[in-house]
Amino acid sequence: MPDSIRVPLAIWLRKRGFTTAIQSALHLSEMRRLSVENYTLKPSPSDAKVLIVCAHFDHLNWLPGCVDSVLAQNHQAWQLIIVDDCSTAPSSLSILREQANRDPRIKAITLSENSGAYIARNTGLMAADPDWTHVTFIDPDDVATPEWLEHSLTILKGRQGTVRPALERWNPDFTKMKSIYFGHCQSMHTRQAWERAGGFLPVRVSADAELTARLGHLAKDGKTSVYKSWLTAQRMRLVPGSASTQDLVARKLWLEERDDEIYTLAHSDLQITPKTTEWKDCSDC
Repeated sequence: MPDSIRVPLAIWLRKRGFTTAIQSALHLSEMRRLSVENYTLKPSPSDAKVLIVCAHFDHLNWLPGCVDSVLAQNHQAWQLIIVDDCSTAPSSLSILREQANRDPRIKAITLSENSGAYIARNTGLMAADPDWTHVTFIDPDDVATPEWLEHSLTILKGRQGTVRPALERWNPDFTKMKSIYFGHCQSMHTRQAWERAGGFLPVRVSADAELTARLGHLAKDGKTSVYKSWLTAQRMRLVPGSASTQDLVARKLWLEERDDEIYTLAHSDLQITPKTTEWKDCSDC
């Protein structure tokens, strides 16, 4: 079937919930299988310091709830970097400072220009304390479950690699769950796995799925691995007009082309130099 028919058909089926329902059922089945296979795996103490990067743009009303969920984590050795991508509200800086002042482990920075979420996330790592051992991500309109960090660290058990999280998509007021799936952007990476890949490409959409593809190809040499979680890590708001709902056909075609390209590249060619931008600590603004 030609792409001109296949891709629009796949998007049509997704928008009407057919493929989403099937994928959710498959993901739930896989989560149950993983849970059964790992039923003896218990949370264990860990001295890992997890860097959490939150790329923020005009979600000031939801940001405090996101920060609440980070503060409530069972694993408490973390640093949260909130990266504001030039939000438009006049009150942005004061609210960002307010959130940063809630805990010494939280830092808020602002970018010099609007750069998109993936460059913002790359830049967040530049602003972090240097002693992080793992890195992961959360969006400001989402909330994490208390076991999010602990569960991912337990799955890794000191091994090098990445844990893809189980995520729930909800409507904006969290009254109806839409789907469940294994995420990309919110994955937890050990420092070695992250540095092997280098970071996100400087594109506006789908760089998280592209990173997962690179990490999967890199894992073939056995130096790092890609795992999946079986407990819900985050509950995500599916907001109309968000980046995840835009340009679906173009994104799917780009990802397919990029996947084909990745599997022709040598491991040494899969590490990118992450693009970042200038930033300021919000406490200095």
